[in-house]
Order: sequence, then structure tokens, then C-alpha cells
Amino acid sequence: MPIHSVTLPKIADAFRRHCKRWVSTSVAGAAERDRDARMAGAFLVMPVLLAIALLTSHTLFSEAGGMLSLGVGVFALPMIFCGALSLVRNSTILALAALASYGAAIGVIGGTGPSANLLLWIMAAAIPLEAWFVYRSQKSLVTSAAIAATVLAILFGVSMWMGGNVTLTAFSLLASLGYGASLLARTASALVARGHAARRDDRVADLENAIEGVVIGLGRDGMINSLSCKAQAHFGMARSLLIGTALLDRVHISDRVHFLSFLSDLRAGVAGASTEVKLRCVAASAAHTVRFATYRLSAVPHSQSDGFVVVASDISSTVADRFALEAARTQVETVEITKGRFLASVSHELRTPLNSIIGFSDVLLQEICGKLPDARQREYVELVHQSGTHLLSVVNAILDVSKIEAGTYPIMAESFAFKDAVTMVHDMMAHQASQKNVTLCDRVGRHIGAVVADQRAIQQVLINLVSNAVKFTESGGVVTIDAGIHDDMLAFSVSDTGIGIAEADLQTLGQPFRQVQNDYTRKHEGTGLGLATVKGLIGLHGGQMDIRSRPGQGTVVNVLIPLAGPRIEPVPFEPVNIVEFRADSDSEGGSHAEARKSA
Repeated sequence: MPIHSVTLPKIADAFRRHCKRWVSTSVAGAAERDRDARMAGAFLVMPVLLAIALLTSHTLFSEAGGMLSLGVGVFALPMIFCGALSLVRNSTILALAALASYGAAIGVIGGTGPSANLLLWIMAAAIPLEAWFVYRSQKSLVTSAAIAATVLAILFGVSMWMGGNVTLTAFSLLASLGYGASLLARTASALVARGHAARRDDRVADLENAIEGVVIGLGRDGMINSLSCKAQAHFGMARSLLIGTALLDRVHISDRVHFLSFLSDLRAGVAGASTEVKLRCVAASAAHTVRFATYRLSAVPHSQSDGFVVVASDISSTVADRFALEAARTQVETVEITKGRFLASVSHELRTPLNSIIGFSDVLLQEICGKLPDARQREYVELVHQSGTHLLSVVNAILDVSKIEAGTYPIMAESFAFKDAVTMVHDMMAHQASQKNVTLCDRVGRHIGAVVADQRAIQQVLINLVSNAVKFTESGGVVTIDAGIHDDMLAFSVSDTGIGIAEADLQTLGQPFRQVQNDYTRKHEGTGLGLATVKGLIGLHGGQMDIRSRPGQGTVVNVLIPLAGPRIEPVPFEPVNIVEFRADSDSEGGSHAEARKSA
């Protein structure tokens, strides 16, 4: 296998890794770390070039003193500069010192040599190019050009003082050609890499402009390495002021735990990691008002090896809408709870006098305290008793519906024979059906067996359904109770041959105080609570209710409940109540005054 295809790349990669080890950990930006790594490489190569220049200019290196000086120059000088580089965050002064030392060394070697050396002239002229290799900026070219001009002036003066003699040996010529070739190769490589980086930067900029948010290059330590051009519009600060700082410093103190958890997920490689945090921003005003806006941080799946790419999207308006919706929902729930409590309280207060009215009217009807002398008196007492009984049933229905809506209706599940419950309801409603000349029959056999449910609630469901069916069935009609078992469910139904219900009205059935209005239903009393109670009781058992009807043909109400009883849902875990900022606090800095003190 060719040496240049395997050995040289490995050597180059090892040298790059070695150079990166000398970069200070306090340098956060990726571009700054790459620059300091190139600077460390220059520090390591600089003494080698000086040693070669010294060898081509002097011939006294057979002595021990010369060899010792060479060893000190080659090994000690790069260690001094690299050690200093690993300790400082801003390497500009160190770079100037190293460049000045390099130029001074070239001048000293040229001044102490017996004759002018072509390699020294090339090295002096290439000082700006060497500086550009490290910094890649025009400012570095201008600064290093002044040093190069000074060194060239020294070499020219020394050459003129020596009479302009130039000694060109084979070793000197070979070293000059080799160094010149390396300059050309490195220049071409740097220009190609810069062109590729420029094209890549253009593509990245176009992509970042298309993203609704700020693209953040985040280091593994949480430092901001890069920001998209939209950062200043979002955060109100220049990107140069934010790059190299910790993103945690901009997170509100109440969300820092969430951010650190998000950063931990990024380090662990969790796919689709995201979080919502409040970030400190500066409002675009003369007063520079500080505000906290809510952002969603989402990690890009393919992040960099030395960090992560995070997209920060401003969701302040979404959070404000969420808070407004939550407030509206809470308000509606409060109104519903207040209504339920009001109905329960009023119903409870009505039951006591109603029981008294019903009881005393019943005593009068039984003529326990004496006979009623007038038939009209008996009729009036019967009307009072009937009205009180009806009103008490309405009050009880209101109480049941209120308890069901509030979730406080007690369900006492027990095993009982469903046939016995149907028989009890049949016997109770038979008199009412016979008064209207309606046939009431059931086709529930003993094979149905037992069901685990609240017997009182199931009987109430049957009573309400049969009562409605009898009430809205004309003379000569039939009301039927059927039952069967499907899988693990008890299926029973109450059907009639009554007036039926229009398809448009089926959607409103089961809602409290809703009745189908037509000429027939207006002749009958009712509050619209019967089906609402049925629907609620079936729901508490984990069942379902289905109503099918056609006008003039009748109605069928199908009910499904589990044979094994209602499922007991576990009590949900109540999270810690964390006070959130008000929605308007994301747009007004004044309401976050206390938050800014803590953040």
C-alpha cells in the first residue's frame, strides 16, 4: 500500500490532535479553537525551521555548545509558547510575541552568519503568509508585514555590510526549494478550503434564514459556539457578545433544571430531545428593557462531533394562548362546579319541606285524623300529594345529575341476578302501563345470570327507560325489555312502538334539561333529566348507550355494561404546583422585575 495514502494522513491527523491538546479549555468558540490549534502547530514547526536555517548558515555545530543551543531552540522554545497557549483565553498577545521572536531569530541568524542565506530571505518574506495561515484575516497580514519588513531590512543591511556575498550550497538550495514548495501547497490548500467554507456558509445561511427561529451551535459544555443571523432580532444583542458565553446564563432561574436536563439528554444522544425555557432578551427600545420570552429548544438529529445544533423557536404567543385557554377552561369548570353546588344545595333544601307536604297530605288522604267532609277537599289533597310527589322526583333527579357531573355519585358494585332487577322494574311499571293500555313485557331469561354492578343504579336506569317508553307510547302499543350477553358485556335494551324521535333530535338526547318538543311531548310532564341520569349512570359503570329511533315507528335504547363490574381507575398523580408567569409577562419587561433580580 502506498506510503503517501496511509502514513502521511495518519501523521497529519495525529499532529492535528496533538495541536488541539494545547488549546485552552476556556476558549469556547469552534472557530477560535481551530485558530489556536493552528497557532500551536506554528509554534511546534517554528523552531524546526529556525534550526534548518541555522544549519544552512553556520558550520560550527560540531561543537557541543552549538548542539546544545540547537536542542534548546528546537525543544524548549515551542514548549514555552504552547504551555502559555494552554493557559490563556485570548492568544493575540502571545501570537504577537511568538511572531516577534520568530522574526528576531531570523534576524540574529542572518546577522551572525558569514554570508547571506537564501532560505532566511524566503522565511522573512513569508512571515505575513505564516501569520495568515493561522489567523486567516487581513489584519494579521498588515501586522505581520511590518515585522517582515523590519527583518528584511536587517538582512539587507547585513548583506550590504558584508559586500553582498551570497553563499548558495546544495543543502541551502534544497531547504529553500522545500520551504517554498510547502508555502505554495499550504496556500493552495487554504484557499480551496476557504472557498469551500464560503460556499458552505452561504448554504448554511440560506438554510438558517428559512428556519423560523435561532440556530444555536452549542458546545458539549453548554457554551454558545455559533448563532444564526436572526439571533440579534430575537435576543436584542449582537451575536459577537453572545458567542463564547454560556446559554445557561440566559435561562431564567426557574427553568435551569429543565435546561440542564435537556443538555444531559443531548450528551446522552437522546433522539428528539426538546424543552421549553424562558430566555432573557433585551427589548428594542431606548431603555433596553429586559424581558423573558418562552422558547422551545429542539436538537437537530445530526449534530457536530464537538457539540450540538439546537433550534430555538419563540413560542411566547403559543404559551400566551395556552394560558388563556387554561384560564377559560378553569373559568368554565368553576361555573359548572358552582352550578352543581347550587343545584345540590337547593335540591337538598327542597327535599325536607316536600317530604313534609307529601307525608301530611298522605295522612289527610288516609283520613287518620278524621274524614274529609267535602269531596273537593279530598281532590285538593290528592292534587297536593301528586304535585309534591312529582316535585320530589324532580329534585331527586337533579341531585343525581349533579352528583354524576361532579363525580361524587357513589357506585357500590355487587353481584346480583339481572333477571331479578328486571322483574322488580316490570312489577313497578306494570300499573302505569295498564292505565295507558300499553303492553309491558320482558324477554330476559334466567340464563343471563349475575352481573357485577350497582343494583340500585341499574334499576334506576331500567325504571327511567321503561317510564319514558310507556309515557311516549300510545294506547295499544308495546314496550319490551330484552337482554343478552356479548363477549364480556351485558347487553340489554328497552324498545317501544311509540311516537319515535327525529334524527336531528337524537343529538341532543341525554343532555340535562333537554326535551324533544312536539305536539305529543307537550302533553306530558318532564324535565329532560331521565336520559341524562341514565347516560351518567351507564358511564360510571364503564358502559355505553345507543339510541335508535324513527318517527312513528318507535325507539330502541341499547345499553352495554361490563359483566365483571366497572373498572376502578387509579388516582392520577398530582404534580407539584409550579407558579407560571402570566401570559402578558412575556411581552412587558416591567412584570418581570422580580424575576430579573433572581435571574
